[in-house]
Amino acid sequence: MSAALAWTPPRSAMSLNFDQLLDGLVAGTGLSDLDAATAAAFLEAPGRGIVMLSDEPDRSPEAWDLAVIFPELLRATGIPARGGLLRPGVVEAVQKRYGVRRLPALLFVRDAGYLGVIEGLRDWSEFVAECTVLLQAAPGRPPGIGIPVRNGDAGCGEVAR
Repeated sequence: MSAALAWTPPRSAMSLNFDQLLDGLVAGTGLSDLDAATAAAFLEAPGRGIVMLSDEPDRSPEAWDLAVIFPELLRATGIPARGGLLRPGVVEAVQKRYGVRRLPALLFVRDAGYLGVIEGLRDWSEFVAECTVLLQAAPGRPPGIGIPVRNGDAGCGEVAR
């Protein structure tokens, strides 16, 4: 029975070739190929930056599509921004830090400040419009980790009534 639990499905051709697609994007477009060590420096650098947080296409088929259109989105906004990508397997720390719930996603920053995130894909015109708005937004704090905060008289460990 344990042999059945150890079996994993074979990777699709799309996932097997995903690293080659990402390698081509880095080589052909000047995107920064980020890892856990270089992501923090990229996100805290001066100026605008957009990071594509990718996932395996077998888990998130939109990952392939976003990788293909990401360089075009950078150009379509008309607003200069550095582009970077985080490959599957190294996105977790950034994903948690910025409250990204769904991959693939685009994370927008400026001067080390959080501008926002777009999770998943959109229609082209909507995508360009959202990217343009986020690139012009005022930096703020990343979303919290999702713990609701309530005002009340209950102390720690007490139930509010």
